Amino acid sequence: GSCHYMEVGDKKFCVDIGMEQGQDLFENQEIPVNPSELDFILITHAHIDHTGLLPMLYARGFRGPVYATKATSDLSQIMLRDSAHIQQFEAEWRNRKARRAGKPEVTPMYNMEDAQGVLEHFVPCTYHETVQICEGLTIRFVDAGHLLGSSSIEIWVTEDGETRKLVFSGD
Repeated sequence: GSCHYMEVGDKKFCVDIGMEQGQDLFENQEIPVNPSELDFILITHAHIDHTGLLPMLYARGFRGPVYATKATSDLSQIMLRDSAHIQQFEAEWRNRKARRAGKPEVTPMYNMEDAQGVLEHFVPCTYHETVQICEGLTIRFVDAGHLLGSSSIEIWVTEDGETRKLVFSGD
């Protein structure tokens, strides 16, 4: 899944926090801080490989704002609930097989309550609007054309009197 962890001054955040899709060809790595230490998250678009671990972060203590375009926020309402349903359904299916084989049961990465909880933290933004997240950090969502609500995220970071622009394209 797509995920970039960043620190700007004393702020810790991620750009996207996606779940790996398909076969497990790559090992998903943990972010280098406890999710409760994240100040906010920026999302480029609603695909699960960019948003799929948001409910898991919520389950582990993340409570900050999640900035995304309005359409991405709306689509995430559907996508993350569906992902939670799939997580729970697959865990039930695997547990039925595990019980018959005398193996230990598994728990889903997250459940519907975790998905609903993180969805309440979404902050819908409009394209081309500059949003000052905190002192020294401003963002702007620019239409990427990948899917409804998708964006590249322009980030202006000011540290030690110097401003730099970073751009995350999503896909």
